[in-house]
Amino acid sequence: MLTRIGALALADFRERRRRPGYLVVLIGTLALGLLAAPVGDSRWEVFQVTDLHGRYTSGYVGTVTALGGAVWLSLAGFGIARGTVVRDEESGVGQLLAATPLSRIGYLAGKFGSNLLLFGSMLLALAGTALGVQLVKGDSDRVDVVRLLLPYVLITLPLLAAVAGCAVLFDTVRGLRGGLGAMLWFAVWLVLVLGAQAGGGPDLLGMRRITASIREVLAAGGRPVNGVEFGVGLTADNRVTGTFDWPGLGPGEAVGPAATGVLLVGAAVGIALVGALWFGRFDGAGAGRSAHPATAPDARAPAVEAGTAPAGFALDPARLTPAREGRSGLAAVLGELRILEQGRQLWWWAGAGVLAVAAAGVAPDGPSHPLLPFAMLWPVPLWSRLGHRAGGGSVGELLGACPSPLRRGLAGLLAGILPALAVTAVPAVRLLGAGQSRAAAGALAGALLVPALALLFGSLTHGPRLFQTVYPLLWYGMVNHVAGLDFLGVSGERAPAPAAVAGVAAALAAAALALDAVRHATR
Repeated sequence: MLTRIGALALADFRERRRRPGYLVVLIGTLALGLLAAPVGDSRWEVFQVTDLHGRYTSGYVGTVTALGGAVWLSLAGFGIARGTVVRDEESGVGQLLAATPLSRIGYLAGKFGSNLLLFGSMLLALAGTALGVQLVKGDSDRVDVVRLLLPYVLITLPLLAAVAGCAVLFDTVRGLRGGLGAMLWFAVWLVLVLGAQAGGGPDLLGMRRITASIREVLAAGGRPVNGVEFGVGLTADNRVTGTFDWPGLGPGEAVGPAATGVLLVGAAVGIALVGALWFGRFDGAGAGRSAHPATAPDARAPAVEAGTAPAGFALDPARLTPAREGRSGLAAVLGELRILEQGRQLWWWAGAGVLAVAAAGVAPDGPSHPLLPFAMLWPVPLWSRLGHRAGGGSVGELLGACPSPLRRGLAGLLAGILPALAVTAVPAVRLLGAGQSRAAAGALAGALLVPALALLFGSLTHGPRLFQTVYPLLWYGMVNHVAGLDFLGVSGERAPAPAAVAGVAAALAAAALALDAVRHATR
């Protein structure tokens, strides 16, 4: 049993590490490690200690990179961890596994193990980056492997085990496999992972033990500790005025984080396997295919002589319908829009209406409309379908025979822009009524950018995962007023100009259309 589970986990991990999404998240993980512990002077921080910065000891570098990896991979990693059950179902691998002795619990355990291998490979790369940063920086030549790796083992790995279990659970619930599941997990991430810093909830990031240890070091050095504040998250700060020497968490301080880690791992296993109660293990996936069993050829049927075509293929050209070019303008856009909104339940449309009414009743506050960012989350399930044909069978191959990929791509892009304009229209009108024309233009520019981004990512990866991973991070940076990521202009004059955002949207759309054209030409 364990051998089959291990083989399934390893095979699934080897298949997933070749996908573009894995490479994107791995590069992002390494980049975050360099931001968390920059080699040179940098105003970006992942772990904040008021106006202080720690010397690059093994314990400090290991802690800040482990915390950054926990925050990043718990969101971005979730996007690439889920979806394996869907792929097995669509590719036919699930039907093959259903014919084996592997049980439902064994199958889900294998997927859970595959997710752990996925996260473990990225944590190994991140730990290697942390070691390299310490050696290059040169603050401390003494390498303490235990203090370097202890935060990964006690904090990051247990948290990512819980993320791996939730990814398996979401895959077993059909309603959570798409964009709705991505947005639900984003809300969970905001509440649990970022809320862990507030001190009132579960200490998932080990912040209580870490902050207590740093306060002890600061107090021993004669620094006041009453006004010292801690935080985890990507921020830009120029207030660093001093440094402190913190050796990191030692084995004697590991009891509290270790207990939390054991509880998280136990909960992760339970979350991953609870889906076995309703997961069908693909047993009925192919039931419909055997309703009409194939029959043997009739021996009495006359044989067709070599070199002759069956009578049914003798076509009379005079009876064929003349070919004519169809109208592919508005009809194509509406057709693509119907594909995007296919399967939307009544509650989704009701939610969109509630957002519009609420935006009409709320006056603009500050440089933008307060409900504008939340309105730009609602169409994510629709945008997730841009650039690919999820569940569309061979529709992509049929459309590949169309003579104009540009026209088809433009129709899909416009179909994605329409929902964006619909959710931003009311806030933009309210902003115009308040005399904030730049903010209204920023909202409309953002409505162009997000569908173009979704189209490009969908075309690159032939799936929704990359967009569902990157867009929440972009949105989170925007609402935290990271100027370079503010695609809606919510930070006012600090945000990029609406014309610049529209230009980026045009570049993304052009890249997506060019990629589609190249594939069409080389098919």
